[in-house]
Amino acid sequence: MNPVPDIASADEESPQPVLLIVDDDPSMIQVLGKTLRSLGRLRFATHGADALRLMRESPPDIVLLDAQMPGMSGFDVLDAIKHTPHLADLPVIMVTSHSEEDFEQAGLERGAADFIAKPIRPAIVQARVRTQLRLKQANDKLKQMAATDRLNLAAALRDLRQSHAQLQTNAAALRVANEGLLQFVRIASHDLREPLNTIVQFVGLVEEDHGQHLPEDAHLYLNLALRAGQRMRTLLDDVVRYARLQNGETDPPEPVALDRVLAELRDALAARLSDTGAVLRVDSLPVVMGHASLLSLLFQNLLSNALKFMPPGRTPEVSVSAYVANGQAIITVSDNGIGIAEEHLALLFQPFQRLHLRSEYEGAGLGLALSRQIAEAHGGSIQVCTQPGQGSRFSVRLPLAGAESAS
Repeated sequence: MNPVPDIASADEESPQPVLLIVDDDPSMIQVLGKTLRSLGRLRFATHGADALRLMRESPPDIVLLDAQMPGMSGFDVLDAIKHTPHLADLPVIMVTSHSEEDFEQAGLERGAADFIAKPIRPAIVQARVRTQLRLKQANDKLKQMAATDRLNLAAALRDLRQSHAQLQTNAAALRVANEGLLQFVRIASHDLREPLNTIVQFVGLVEEDHGQHLPEDAHLYLNLALRAGQRMRTLLDDVVRYARLQNGETDPPEPVALDRVLAELRDALAARLSDTGAVLRVDSLPVVMGHASLLSLLFQNLLSNALKFMPPGRTPEVSVSAYVANGQAIITVSDNGIGIAEEHLALLFQPFQRLHLRSEYEGAGLGLALSRQIAEAHGGSIQVCTQPGQGSRFSVRLPLAGAESAS
């Protein structure tokens, strides 16, 4: 018999794919080698055991395997390949002189990628080997991508776990800080309110008992001191309410009739309405789930702002209306005031953010921040639509009580 040629000995370092030809007939190895030498580096084996040793030492990219070999048959080699984890995906083309369907079916079921019948036709052999090499290359790329994705996913999961642990640590620290802040606000509010009440009380007594003997500028100074004390008391109350809302301190919600809330607010604002000649129109309002005292504060802030932020000489016109949609009540408070400049909208609901000088409009800058906190504490929201110089419309979304249907 002719000796087995060593076709690929000169190009060991070539990046070309490696093709392993396994056949006990050296002449067939020579024919296949001549046919396939242009497709890559060639390796040869004449026995199944030698082929498996070569594959385990350095896996090729494709195997052309003679089905009928003495001793260890091609099918035995194929079974060994498919049961070796790092070789299981290796494409194997069986070369056989049998053309029966059951013979090919048995090979395909055991993992063969294709069959080539003897005598071979070089063009067909090249086409089938090229196809399997392309599939192998594509499969290798997919596996490499999958491995990279797994590494990226593992890194992302590690980062996520670290971030989660850090968030839990931060959340615990924030809870402690919030509890300490709330306690400080309560104590500070109590300690500040007592001397403040004394100041306001004695200023009132001075005005009441000695007012007739005081010059006009003294009356002015006392009045300023009294108003400053009242502002300070309101600010303390607002800070405590804000801190409690930030800390989630609310009672279980109950049905609240907004008609009643607005009627009480109209009475509370009667003096201001009379002094300004304001027109306040309130439509029929729904019943919502919430806390009457907090909702009263929310709408008191909106109504007070609507009456306060007016250009000189303009009579305030304020309207409150509502509609129902998707299980929520949308209550709008509209005014004909000065409106809000676009550059101020981002600051509108931030605490202690004043958009105007105190000499122009009084306030501590907490009213709208409180209003937003109250709306969100009820599972709702508050938005504003405004036109500078012509007015604003605040829309408050609140959950409906009961099962009122959307209109």
